[in-house]
Amino acid sequence: MKEPKGRYVTGRAISFLAKEFNYHDWMQDWEHIVADYKDINRYFETYMASTDDDIRFALMALIVETSNEGWDSGWITEMWPKVKQLLTDNFLLHEYTIYYWCYSLSDDIEDMFVISPYMRDLWKELTGDNFVSTYDETDLQSENND
Repeated sequence: MKEPKGRYVTGRAISFLAKEFNYHDWMQDWEHIVADYKDINRYFETYMASTDDDIRFALMALIVETSNEGWDSGWITEMWPKVKQLLTDNFLLHEYTIYYWCYSLSDDIEDMFVISPYMRDLWKELTGDNFVSTYDETDLQSENND
C-alpha cells in the first residue's frame, strides 16, 4: 500500500474559518486545537455551502477531530454516517484525511485514535486495500538509540 500524497490545511482556509467561527487564526496543529464538538453542525453546514476545496478539506479536519471529544456523546452513531458519506463522495479531496486517521504507527487498537478502526474499514471499502501500519521495530530501535 502506497501512502497518498499529503494534503494539509492551508493558511487561507484557516483565516477564513477562524473568522467564520471566531477562533484563533493561526497556531501549529490549528485544526486539532480549535475543533469543538459543539460547533459540529455548523461545520457540516459550512462544508455543504462551500465550493472551495481548501475550506472543505479544513472543515473535514475539524469534523473528524471532534471524534476525540464527542465520542461519549454518540459521535459514532450520530456523526459517523454523515462523515463517512462526505468522505466517500469526496474521496479524492479527502484521501489523505482518511489515511491520516487510519493511524500508521500501530496496528494495536489501544494505540490508535478512537476513529481509526472506522477509517481503516472505510479505507478498505474505498481502495480495496487493508490498512497496515507502516511502523516497524527498526523504527523503534532507531528512536531508542537517538
